[in-house]
Amino acid sequence: MPPSLFISSTFSDLERHRSLVRDAVSKLEFGSKAMELFGALPDTPKEECLRLVRSAQAFVGIFGMRYGHVDPETGKSLTQLEYEEAQAMRLPTLIYLINEDAHPVLPKHVETGPAAEKLSVFKSSLKKSHVVNFFSSPEDLAAKVTQDVVRLLSSARPSSGQVMAQLALNATKRHALTQPRFEYLKSRLVGIYARAIPDSILKEALELIIGGDNMAAAFVLSRGAPMSLDDAVDGLMKVERVLQSIFESNPPNPAASDA
Repeated sequence: MPPSLFISSTFSDLERHRSLVRDAVSKLEFGSKAMELFGALPDTPKEECLRLVRSAQAFVGIFGMRYGHVDPETGKSLTQLEYEEAQAMRLPTLIYLINEDAHPVLPKHVETGPAAEKLSVFKSSLKKSHVVNFFSSPEDLAAKVTQDVVRLLSSARPSSGQVMAQLALNATKRHALTQPRFEYLKSRLVGIYARAIPDSILKEALELIIGGDNMAAAFVLSRGAPMSLDDAVDGLMKVERVLQSIFESNPPNPAASDA
């Protein structure tokens, strides 16, 4: 399978950058062409972006002068949420920041006010957490991403985590849960795991468990919580017992519609 790279950036200000990076990544061959996944596209739901992050093997973050669309629930931009999801999943990460002294920028693509303050704080945290690279043009960015991705993927070796990631990515036996049913199941599972599990991760794991793919569910929990794979498996045995008791006390009613 080609390695998948989640490439995160704001859209309107970095559209040409994204296009050149996409073309450059598509030309990289490691037995087969690399697959690139873009987030923060207009009208893309937050959960879909985060799901794509979880399905990737590496994260590429590109940040210009816009903080981007802010999620009303968290007060953070989608690009920041994508980055934080990648860190929670412990994905190999490459970070690129615009060279503010050398890169021409249209005034309409420069954030002001509270958004600019949030962007400044976010960039400062990125500089503290990563060895960042600066780009001065779309072409400069594409060249640097190409070099770094080649180095990153050439040094990668297959691991059990990658095998499990592929299992989770390929999982098709997922039983979609409506929000009311998920909330009910979540209330019944309180205390099983010592570590708090994000709702998106727990929901995905439950859908896989109910669909019968416990191996993929264990991977999703171990990468997304995060926790050890052993802890994820131990907890899943308890989860299965809870689900079994629910199903036994509430047998399926073929005439009933989903909640």
